[in-house]
Amino acid sequence: MKIDYYGHNCYVLSGKHVKIVTDPWLSEKGAFLGSWFQWPINHHLINNLTEDLSNEENTYIYISHEHQDHFDLETLNKLRQVCSKCIIPLFHDKYLKNQLNHLGYKIIELNDKERFNISVNDRIELYIVDNGVNHDSAAIIEIENKVFLNQNDCKIFDRLRTFSKRKIDYYAVQFSGATWHPVCYDYDNDKKVSISQKKVLSKLLNVKKSLQKIKPQYYFPSAGPPIFPFLDKNLSLGEGNIFVHQNILAKYLEKIDVEIIYLKPGETFGETEHKNPIMPPSIYELRDVNDKVDCIFDHIKDSDLDIEKLKASIHERLNKIHNLKFNKCPIIYFNWGEKDKFKGIKIDINAGIVLDTKEIDSNEFIELIASPSYFHLMSDKNFRWQDIYLSLRAKVRRHPDVFNTFTNIFLFSDASNISNAFQSTLNINNERIVIVNETNGKPYEINRYCPHNGADLIDAFIGEDGMLICPRHSWEFDLVDGGKCSHANVSIQAEEINGKKFK
Repeated sequence: MKIDYYGHNCYVLSGKHVKIVTDPWLSEKGAFLGSWFQWPINHHLINNLTEDLSNEENTYIYISHEHQDHFDLETLNKLRQVCSKCIIPLFHDKYLKNQLNHLGYKIIELNDKERFNISVNDRIELYIVDNGVNHDSAAIIEIENKVFLNQNDCKIFDRLRTFSKRKIDYYAVQFSGATWHPVCYDYDNDKKVSISQKKVLSKLLNVKKSLQKIKPQYYFPSAGPPIFPFLDKNLSLGEGNIFVHQNILAKYLEKIDVEIIYLKPGETFGETEHKNPIMPPSIYELRDVNDKVDCIFDHIKDSDLDIEKLKASIHERLNKIHNLKFNKCPIIYFNWGEKDKFKGIKIDINAGIVLDTKEIDSNEFIELIASPSYFHLMSDKNFRWQDIYLSLRAKVRRHPDVFNTFTNIFLFSDASNISNAFQSTLNINNERIVIVNETNGKPYEINRYCPHNGADLIDAFIGEDGMLICPRHSWEFDLVDGGKCSHANVSIQAEEINGKKFK
């Protein structure tokens, strides 16, 4: 297997009879309304990638999920002239499939653990997460008896026992953060740094445990971090936030017994030593990128906001879930007022109503504070809410500071998928298992699946403080206190059991 790297999570895996391209993102427009850009910049390699694929008839593009740093329409439109076949996960939501159909691709949809044989010695098999707002996949790609596990940023750390039974030659997985918490939250700097450090450590620990369990011959850090030339410079530098760079990873894994390969865009595995991690951009490099690229968000006008159109967009979502029964959610406020003056609307998910208001008049709420142009985008069906939020251009206030799963689903799902996202969370398997709290030696019966996203807790890690840590998103559950989550109003219903029952 030949491995060429084109940046972020884009690999070209080649054999005598096949080429598979993963998540090509080489657009000069970045992602999420021009907030995210590749690092190092890889735009200049699009012609190289096109030429690399042009002479191969048996070529496939694998798209792991629909986030714009993995599913880039501009790049895919350019590649369509040399490659017509695309492999994607069989998600309940058909956004990914519909967009690729529009571009003219022939689509192969694979179910979870379904194998697609490309030729006698070449195949691909997908492992899928499709619950709530999380739609993602990882791929086992086998070419000429060499196996590449591309996990990208798919959080299937709860399924590693599946991969540990196979010989994995190459392993690619994200090590850096990629979310709006705590980046956009209205915390003081010390709290943001504290939360970020904990998240970074959890992410790095997941990578380390994966390497120890899977035991690949080579590990390729990938799928980030991006840089943000039009936002706070510290986000691009990885300072005090979740977007850490490879230098931090290298220090954390310096004693790991796996060879780490630091590929740069345009490089081929094996042609150089690849032992030097990619460093964060300097201030001068960041300014240079800023001068050469454009930010789409800056072209949106505040005057374009139509409040009635925004309300109609919200009502469309509320109508999709009006017949579902779910736990009480905090009130949502959209605030586009200037400075400290509230101007906006309130949304009651449980009652299914949208109201005009001049103030925050609820004790439990989540408030999104952004420009009128931001909320204009939310009223435009050409833009997806999750893409708007990932532009990182809103400030979020939460009172109390407790995560609510259904509020999160309401804000991040597409209208076409919101009902299924709610139902998949409501229908998480209630199977019970017994685990042992190694800190006190006591057995506990718990719900096997995490109430947040349905992750399997059978191999969950228990920290020195006795907290059970979900392997997918690092949520913590206090076994001694009934399995309550440390930052959300959910529980795994932990019950200490006596010796007789345990036996």
